[in-house]
Amino acid sequence: MDTNWINQLINDTFSTHALKGFFNYSLKEPWFFTELSFLFVFGIFLLLYASVVKHHFWKKIYVIAFSVFFYYKSSGPFLSLFVLMILSDYYFAALIHKKEGWTKKLFLWISLAYSLSFLLYFKYANFFIQNFNELLGTHFSEHNLFLPIGISFYTFQSVSYIVDVYRKEIEPSKNLSDYAFYMTFLPHLVAGPIVRAKDFLPQVQSPQLLNAPLYKEALLRVMIGLLKKLFIADYLGKYVDMVHESPEIYSGAENLISMYAYSFQIYFDFSGYSDIAIGIALILGYRLKENFENPYQSSNISDFWRKWHISLSNWLRDYIYIPLGGNRKGIFFMYVFLFVTMLIGGFWHGADWRFVFWGVAHGLALIIHKMWLKWFSNKNTQPVFSFLGLLLTFHFVALCWIFFRANSFDSAFQSITKIVTNFTFYDLPGFWFARSEYSVLLLVAIAIVFTPYLWKEKLMQYLQKIPLVFWMFLLLIVFQLIIQFKDEIVQPFIYFQF
Repeated sequence: MDTNWINQLINDTFSTHALKGFFNYSLKEPWFFTELSFLFVFGIFLLLYASVVKHHFWKKIYVIAFSVFFYYKSSGPFLSLFVLMILSDYYFAALIHKKEGWTKKLFLWISLAYSLSFLLYFKYANFFIQNFNELLGTHFSEHNLFLPIGISFYTFQSVSYIVDVYRKEIEPSKNLSDYAFYMTFLPHLVAGPIVRAKDFLPQVQSPQLLNAPLYKEALLRVMIGLLKKLFIADYLGKYVDMVHESPEIYSGAENLISMYAYSFQIYFDFSGYSDIAIGIALILGYRLKENFENPYQSSNISDFWRKWHISLSNWLRDYIYIPLGGNRKGIFFMYVFLFVTMLIGGFWHGADWRFVFWGVAHGLALIIHKMWLKWFSNKNTQPVFSFLGLLLTFHFVALCWIFFRANSFDSAFQSITKIVTNFTFYDLPGFWFARSEYSVLLLVAIAIVFTPYLWKEKLMQYLQKIPLVFWMFLLLIVFQLIIQFKDEIVQPFIYFQF
């Protein structure tokens, strides 16, 4: 087993140059969970965490400090915006809780406008300027903006907290340190899941008891997440990047395989991040909700959105769809509200018409499925129809991912045109022999994605029965696989850009 990387990591970490650079930030190269330097520093963090874990107040301060440092490493001066949002949320929530009538609603709207203003400016200002110029022939200058890491996620958390306090679903946080702990908590800070205050704040006062089974579960989730990201997603991403650079020069079969590869890449990338986040949270004694439940095994699009990016789906339902009227204002308006909700969901992912189109496509698909249920409810319950529904749902989702990944609308349509007009089965054996490593990895991804849920649960239960003493060997094996297959430059998580 190659262990030179351990010595190299230690030397790199404690060199004078490295120690100076350790306190620098980089807007272009954020600090990732998948970087060995982070894992090494996090190991040191845990050693000190063990000494304060029984001291509630100092534990909170220690975790907040490390989480803020982690965010600073990726966003530098934009940390100040995050801190201002935390302070405003805390004090506005206290005011909203005390007031009644129109003053209560006024403070709600002021708070929401303040929190959303950061997201709207940094993420969408240039988008609106570009489209305004094109529509009206104006020449407004675009701004040189950087999108602060995690702003889409922590803004939605801010909104959910304020609205839940307004609805009296939760009490406002009793002290600033509790709320700061919830907002800055390292695992979900930069790419979700979108954690709701009513699920997390009670844990701040009563974290889980740390024990061997919990540590096993945590380590297993982290290892699975690292393998998903570095061993599968990043490797498939190399082929996806190559094809989407110039889709017109590749065959229909190659573009089709790229469509499948990206579908698996984005799943393993984002679910891998969620696994790591859940695992790190467990190590610290806190449990985050699951964010994925085998979404590609869904037999319809509604089921897919109950299983894919669950924290976002639930947020859109509770803070967009239901407030608009949900299913309370008749079938027609229910369809309209579904469409608007998915339109907002698409726009949340990025300031680009491709994401708007993606949201529109999913909104229309949800409407069509609701109509289907109304017309043919409970008439097709045989397994064959469930299987056909799974195939149809997966391929619709995969086709929509092309617009999600493509560099432009033209590029997306070029790829789809190639698939439709230039596909031949004779190209598949050639791909197998020319790119055998990608072919094998695709088969591995397919096997993992479509393995029955109960089988996965039994495997997880079996792995957790392994004695703790053997887990160090398991960790070394996982790290060795990662070292052998990962790129020299760590690829960012896909959802970091959102």
